[in-house]
Amino acid sequence: MANFNLFIPILQRIEGGFQQLKKDQGNYNSLGQNVGTNYGISAAFYETIIKRPPTVADMKAITKDLAKKLYKKYFWDDIQGDILKNQSIANLIADHAVNSGESPIGKIVQRILVNDFGKTLTIDGDIGVKTAQAINSVNQLVLFDKIKTARYDYYVNLGGEFLNSWLNRLKNFSYSKND
Repeated sequence: MANFNLFIPILQRIEGGFQQLKKDQGNYNSLGQNVGTNYGISAAFYETIIKRPPTVADMKAITKDLAKKLYKKYFWDDIQGDILKNQSIANLIADHAVNSGESPIGKIVQRILVNDFGKTLTIDGDIGVKTAQAINSVNQLVLFDKIKTARYDYYVNLGGEFLNSWLNRLKNFSYSKND
């Protein structure tokens, strides 16, 4: 089974610490203030946690440990990471959930499972137990390659200023047959 503790070092290396880029919409709270992100925790996401628009001080106060707890509860657990049998696939899915949300990666994975593997699933973006079981039931290398290709296409279709960063992010993920 996949293990969050094997995923988090990869994510923490990708995400880094506090930044306040003006062109990154993840840095803005609901008041339109650029308060930054920290350890990859966006202002909009953090606002849902603290139930008010975060300030720069709030964002800077996010510790690596708090970010890790938030990633486990709101991303890894949401994609059923603990019941996925393949670490490489869990890492690839969880990272996209962090980067773009659970629904986009959920729909990507569900479409692949339906269209390429003949699984009967509702394409709703929610990676629940049924989707996790379908993920576990197919050829893991083939599924990994299809998800990675679909993520690449997703980013290319979004385009924009951060395209190269997103494509570089994707390079952090490779399949390991030992998973």
